[in-house]
Amino acid sequence: MTNTFRKFMNLVLFILFVVGFGWLKTTTSTSFNHQPVEGGGEASSGKCLDEERRALLYFKAYINQIHNDPLPTWTTKEEKATNDCCKWQGVTCNEQTGHVTSLDLNYMVIKGKISPSLLNLSYLERLDISHNSFHGAIPMFIGSLTKLRYLDLSNNSFYGTIPRSIGTLSELRHLDLSKNFLLNGTIPPEIRNLTNLKVLSLRSLNNCTVENLDWLYHMSQLEELEMDGISLGKADNWVNVILSLQKLSFLSLDECDLSMAMHPYSNSSANYSSSSIVSLGLGNNNLNSSMFHWLFPLTTNRLEILDLSRNKLHGIPKYLGNLCSLTAFYFENNIVPIKLSDFLNNLSGCTSITLQELSALRSQFTGSLPDDIQKFSSLGLLTLSDNKLNGTISHKVWLLPNLEILDVSSNSLSGTISEYIGKTKGLTINLSNNKVEGVPSNAHVSNISNIEEIFLSSCKLGPRFPKWTQTLKNLTALHIAKPEFQIQFLWSFGTCGLLN
Repeated sequence: MTNTFRKFMNLVLFILFVVGFGWLKTTTSTSFNHQPVEGGGEASSGKCLDEERRALLYFKAYINQIHNDPLPTWTTKEEKATNDCCKWQGVTCNEQTGHVTSLDLNYMVIKGKISPSLLNLSYLERLDISHNSFHGAIPMFIGSLTKLRYLDLSNNSFYGTIPRSIGTLSELRHLDLSKNFLLNGTIPPEIRNLTNLKVLSLRSLNNCTVENLDWLYHMSQLEELEMDGISLGKADNWVNVILSLQKLSFLSLDECDLSMAMHPYSNSSANYSSSSIVSLGLGNNNLNSSMFHWLFPLTTNRLEILDLSRNKLHGIPKYLGNLCSLTAFYFENNIVPIKLSDFLNNLSGCTSITLQELSALRSQFTGSLPDDIQKFSSLGLLTLSDNKLNGTISHKVWLLPNLEILDVSSNSLSGTISEYIGKTKGLTINLSNNKVEGVPSNAHVSNISNIEEIFLSSCKLGPRFPKWTQTLKNLTALHIAKPEFQIQFLWSFGTCGLLN
């Protein structure tokens, strides 16, 4: 190697060393001495900022205590409690910047208005003041809290209209305005801009209206939707809108005037993927059996919970018996007479295997409790009280392997109670206000029954005390009241031995 080439290589190495050292110094200085802080400024080690502490104190000044001070830790500098608002009740701060990011003040028994000082909490991501007594209009400035991802104003006393500015909260994932009974007017069309929403609850806003549901087309991320109490009588094609929400798993539309919608579904429109709904509530809508043509596309094998209570349905279609994931079916307060045997027959597909809860109290079921009940092997709860049942109780009901609660009270069922009652897995049995008679003999009644509580009020048990109940070894309470006395006879077998 020549001297000239050796000198050249030494010069190159020296230059690389100088450049590398300068880069390392700059990088080290940037990394350790000038760390970037969210929102600008220097790191605050999580201690709250003076401006935001003052904003919280102004917020407190807008509220009134109902009993004791609901926010005793929120104090001024002159007071002895902590001045670090990041340690105040219901307040959460960013650990690096000290900015307030969350206010959780639900169930605090707070009464008052929302203070405009919230505008100084410009990094607020979560605001939950639900289940209090806030009143006044929902302020327009709520739309300026543009970093909000979670907003819950439910169960308060807000009145007036929902501000259009709420549509500027494009980062929202969760919005709950439910149970503010004094809110009125139309749901603002700007709500369509909340394209990131996963949960939307407008439940029990009975004075609010919508002309259509087209704004929902923009909410492709929606997973839960509650609009109970809002009239959808003018919302044509609302079923098609719902079917477009491919991530929707929970839908509750109780008391929404659905029977008034002239054209709820058009099967000639664009092809939609099958419904993803897991829980569907359509109660108290004055629906008759014509609804089943549009219910079909909403019910797939994903459906687990179905509520059709408080309607006028002449039975149910057979396709409901093919819902292989259905675990709970509520058919309460139906005012049209239906034979129980026909009802059970239409559910006797794979639904009969998966169904765990069937509640149809205060309806108009007729006939007996038939042998077909044995097909419903997963039933844990069966409630048929306050119906028109007038036959017998099949002994096979006592052999259901998972039944824990049986209530057939206030019917006109007759016949003797089968000795198989001793084999039931049930914990609570209610046969009150029927014409059934006691078990003829306790000789064959099992003494390993799980029954803990049994209701036999106004049944035909006499003239002697029903000693067959003594064989139910886990029994702790026996109810044999007569309605004319309006008293309840409760026998605790753990302390009394009078049946021996």
